[in-house]
Amino acid sequence: MIRSQTVTHLVRLALPPVGMGIAYYIAAVVSLFLTRGQDGIAMLWPASGILFAALLVVPPQRAGWFLATAAMASFAANLGSGNAVVVSIGFTVANMTESAFAAWLVRTRGKCRVSFVNPRGLTCFCMAATLATMLSATMATIMAPIASIDVWLSWFSTDLLGLLVVTPMIMIVGRALYRNGLGVGLRAAAGAMGVFAIVGIVAGVTFSQSSYPLLFMPMLAVLIAAFRLGPLGAAGGVLIVAIVSSIAIIVGVGPQSLIRSGPIARSLFMQFYLLALFAAALPVATLLAARQQLLDRLATKMRLLQLAESAANVGHWRLNIAAQTVTWSEQVFRIHGRDGDVPLSVDAAIDAYHPDDQDRVAALIERAIEQRHGFEFTARLVRPDGEVRHVFSKGEIDCVGEDESIGLFGIIQDVTTQVAHEAAIQGARVRAEAAAREATILAETDLLTGIANRRRTTFALDQAVLASRQTKQPVSIAMFDVDHFKRINDTYGHQAGDEVLKRIAVDAAGELRTGDTAGRFGGEEFVIVLPDATAQTAMMVAERIRLRIECESSIPRVTISVGVAELLCDESTETLLKRADQALYAAKNSGRNMSRLAA
Repeated sequence: MIRSQTVTHLVRLALPPVGMGIAYYIAAVVSLFLTRGQDGIAMLWPASGILFAALLVVPPQRAGWFLATAAMASFAANLGSGNAVVVSIGFTVANMTESAFAAWLVRTRGKCRVSFVNPRGLTCFCMAATLATMLSATMATIMAPIASIDVWLSWFSTDLLGLLVVTPMIMIVGRALYRNGLGVGLRAAAGAMGVFAIVGIVAGVTFSQSSYPLLFMPMLAVLIAAFRLGPLGAAGGVLIVAIVSSIAIIVGVGPQSLIRSGPIARSLFMQFYLLALFAAALPVATLLAARQQLLDRLATKMRLLQLAESAANVGHWRLNIAAQTVTWSEQVFRIHGRDGDVPLSVDAAIDAYHPDDQDRVAALIERAIEQRHGFEFTARLVRPDGEVRHVFSKGEIDCVGEDESIGLFGIIQDVTTQVAHEAAIQGARVRAEAAAREATILAETDLLTGIANRRRTTFALDQAVLASRQTKQPVSIAMFDVDHFKRINDTYGHQAGDEVLKRIAVDAAGELRTGDTAGRFGGEEFVIVLPDATAQTAMMVAERIRLRIECESSIPRVTISVGVAELLCDESTETLLKRADQALYAAKNSGRNMSRLAA
């Protein structure tokens, strides 16, 4: 079992380089057979393009296997074409060095990434191919039986065509199949075959006759293929023209026959014609592909922007100041409640706001244009159906053009829901504050009489004592209760007793100074807190309260007894209350309906 897995693993490792070696051999043999030139040097060498493409995609640690199989294929093809062993070895070394050096140049330049849809990537690819081909042409010229500039030029143009034409085709088709799958690749291939058929027909017509110099026709066909298929069309079109022209050279026909020169010159002419054809088509195709990529990215970003605007209920707009024209995104139309794709004019857009907001909006926009700064506002927008929406708009200066003309660019957001939520929150806050105030009042107010309860009265007394110690100002209190209150309850009932307590609370509060506090301390007992009051002042206030209650004509008529005490130095609140209470009992013991000052 383990041995079987090992064999399977070795087969998987060996299959790609062996397959590439076979493809290399077939391409070399066919090229040498169909387009044979002088000294056994082919006019087009696609084998180098096959090896270069393989070295660009395989991991560097496996490149040696591909170089080895390609070397064996190259040696066999050269030897089979009639070259001597030494020459075949020399040509093989030159071919291997060429592809390996080109791949090394691409891999070692960190910022260089081969791409046929990016001008920078195409430049990197072409530079690496050119430098590597110059090196291999020099090596091959040295190894050739007769070294000459013609040999160098023929090798250079032959191999450069192979790298520039075949490598892009292999990589583009391979990436398309890898990304889209075989099914999609076959459907795309069906469309591409139609375009390539047109290129083949035009090339066939051009190179099947020797009477007219129609070499411009294949260039037009290749450019059309580049426009339709991009870099694949450019590379494939040049390859088709190269194949057709190679066959024409073998047959002895074609416009190149009009050149009054020898076979080598005609071959070089065709090679450089193909290079010119490539140089005209592939860069154009690359720029078109780059443009299409940018358009696709822009379309994707626009879709994402529209999705984001729809989710956030935000739209963007732009005002051209000079032309007084407005551009709206789709969401702006939705926010305004309008159909169509023609935005409102500037004046009409401002008139769409609520009449109470129009002047403010217009002033903000005018000031932003005059002072060249941004703006933002929240206003009400009135839709054509009368619905009022709250919107937030923010803009900034957008400088465009060489004449420094300016525009306004900004966003508008429907914040109606947010405003409603804020209003609900504000209403809840107001209600909560009212409830808190009400709870505070309930916690500090005597429910029967409506004046301060014992807790609030004690707090007011503590604060007054604390302030007195800091300012050295006097503090006094008056404590009183209703004379014979139990008799009133027994005679008139508890409801009448409650009414008496309410009446006394009102009368007592009516005789207080600003800042004084009247509170019910419990039962029929009341306490008056008098900040900044001496004992004499407190006695005067107590007497006013006593006399007013005594003179009250309501039935049952009642009187009160009052005890007054002034805060002594370092005296506590509890002691002060105790002395006032003692003075109150002194008033009761003395006959009631009177005020007494604590000792």
